[in-house]
Amino acid sequence: MFFFDEQYNHFEMFGATHLFALLFFISLFVLLLIFKGIINPKTDLWLRRSVAVFMVLMEWIFYAWAITTGGFQTSLLPLGLCAISMYVTATALWTNNEKIFQIIFPWAMTGALLSLVVADLSYDFPHFRYVHFFGNHGLFLIGNLYLLLVSRFSFTYKHLLKSTGILAIYTLIIYPINFLLDANHLFLREVPAEVMPLYGFLGDFWLLGFILSIFLLFHLIYLPVHFYNKHSRTSI
Repeated sequence: MFFFDEQYNHFEMFGATHLFALLFFISLFVLLLIFKGIINPKTDLWLRRSVAVFMVLMEWIFYAWAITTGGFQTSLLPLGLCAISMYVTATALWTNNEKIFQIIFPWAMTGALLSLVVADLSYDFPHFRYVHFFGNHGLFLIGNLYLLLVSRFSFTYKHLLKSTGILAIYTLIIYPINFLLDANHLFLREVPAEVMPLYGFLGDFWLLGFILSIFLLFHLIYLPVHFYNKHSRTSI
């Protein structure tokens, strides 16, 4: 099947297909802004649950393909920021659960934005891996924005601090597990090569810089939400 053809193993960062994927999800976001006020309950339920099922199904197909082509690897375990964000976002979409959303929102937004821009990917369109990578990252990003804008879930600075604290605890748990599994979940053992030049000057302390960057990104992501919250209150 051409969806799994190795001839497409030539992805180029910021090439035409990369820019198309970015433009596609920017367009989805614009459509979300336009139509967010006219989505009825039946359509809302269908949209939320369809996206949740699609993301999980795509992930399981990816597992099957990865194991078939390269055997089982510990990197396939759903312990990284994006894998957790996808599964938890799918749960929040399926259940329409605000408390789950308030925990995962900054994780998902940060993980998805970094992944969509950096795009640590080998396969180009129309390979399944391309569709899976951009599809799932883009959808759990849009899914969280949907819950914020359409479901009108609350996300405040208090929730940001709580979510950050939970991630800090999770990081402490995953760090030793990475060595046991010889894995690199959350990039705690090695920063991706694409962004390593930003941290090379820190030497052995690069991990502290990386963690600080995530903390700052959480706050940058919160800024538009803060202004959105203020606008929503003044519009009532």
